[in-house]
Amino acid sequence: MLRAKISTVLFDKKSVDTKTLSTNYCALPGGRGGNFKWPTLEELYLKLFNEKFDAAHNAIADVQATARCFFELIRIGIIDASSLDVDNALIEMFKENNPTIIQSVGIEVSSFHENENIEAEVGKKEIPKKDIAADTNEKIPFTHLHVHTQFSVLDGLSDIDEMVGKAKKDGMDAVAITDHGYMYGVKKFHDAALRAEIKPIIGCEVYVARRGMLKKESKIDGSGWHLVLLAKNLQGYHNLIKMVSIAAIDGFYYKPRVDKALLKKYSEGLIAMSACLGGEIPQKIINDGEEKAEEALIEYKDIFGEDFYLELQRHPTGDPEIDKNVFDDQVYVNKALLKFAEKYDIKVVATNDSHFVNASDAGAHDRLICIGTAKDLDDPVRMRYTKQEWFKTRAEMQELFSDLPHALENTKEIADKVEVYGLNNDPIMPEFVIPDQFNNADDYLRHITYLGAEKRYSDVNDDIRSRIDFELETIKKMGFPDYF
Repeated sequence: MLRAKISTVLFDKKSVDTKTLSTNYCALPGGRGGNFKWPTLEELYLKLFNEKFDAAHNAIADVQATARCFFELIRIGIIDASSLDVDNALIEMFKENNPTIIQSVGIEVSSFHENENIEAEVGKKEIPKKDIAADTNEKIPFTHLHVHTQFSVLDGLSDIDEMVGKAKKDGMDAVAITDHGYMYGVKKFHDAALRAEIKPIIGCEVYVARRGMLKKESKIDGSGWHLVLLAKNLQGYHNLIKMVSIAAIDGFYYKPRVDKALLKKYSEGLIAMSACLGGEIPQKIINDGEEKAEEALIEYKDIFGEDFYLELQRHPTGDPEIDKNVFDDQVYVNKALLKFAEKYDIKVVATNDSHFVNASDAGAHDRLICIGTAKDLDDPVRMRYTKQEWFKTRAEMQELFSDLPHALENTKEIADKVEVYGLNNDPIMPEFVIPDQFNNADDYLRHITYLGAEKRYSDVNDDIRSRIDFELETIKKMGFPDYF
């Protein structure tokens, strides 16, 4: 209703949460501070009716089960008149008319994913049949372009050396780094990739301020939409570090933020991807409709031209409760992005939003998120990842996107656009003009040092002279005379 802008009185009505009101009744251990945890719909259903709720997470089944639980909780007195803000006589009349357990209304429900392959179904929803890869065993190139390391502080867990080692072992010839907001890990990553003879792709997942990076007034200004930027060449790298620096100095408000004016100014040499569900285009697809999302897409396309790509992600867990919070949105967004790609002739790329190296690291990463958000592990409303965000192998990505081979192939197109460039430079030292009678800066530094010593010491003895000569020789060996 909100998306369609349909007026409704629904939000004016009294709301009741069966989950919280039935917590003590279900008495399930594992809540915060030794208290009972909130029951799931399946747990509440089993407690009330002593039968399993097999069709859970089918929308029709969920509504039917929730309604049955709601009325049964009223019948047994867990939900009372005060909770519903109604007259007690109405509740008593309901109980008299329903002396036995509330029965299901009997709507026939089909299992949500019964006897079907989830990934195949997603493929059917997202693309025409003609685009599905005929041979899933065919070697399709893939490069990780959305990768967080331990330098995405309290969010990424991947050790750079371990991650690069896994890429090398899997036969990858390029890999990217795209930490949140900053580029602290770039030099370490660059060196590690070159040692492994893998092309390093330097990038950053920046935050794009919703109203401009200089606005710092309200919650809406507190973070920003995600956008992945990758440096194609040395010019792009310089522009990227320039933007990241400005974001941290001038645009910082809870997060380091850029804005579209800054992106336009420093877009040369950069590749942009629409990012995860936190990107502007995905967010507008979900919350504002496709028309608003297209307006944002056109803005980015105008800035980056053929170097703008639409990013597709799939994090299916097989757990409907988790999938409805992330994967279902990804499916919804991907369908729109594929439509936009065809309409505006923009290429799509497959990524995995990597935050840890191996699938077995998911538990450790989950605890890292608890530390970063200051939440308890058993907090039912805390931030949770899908645990699918590991650094997947090429085979795992091919299986995940077997119906979209071009999305995998386009990652190689991006990798091929990126040049290999060095980050090591000689120190940039000031140069001073020295008097003509001195051969070089070392001789002049020695001269003025001894003039200063004569002013400070009544007797420049051998001990003082030895100390001065040692320091001067050290400076000479390091090549820093102009600095001093």
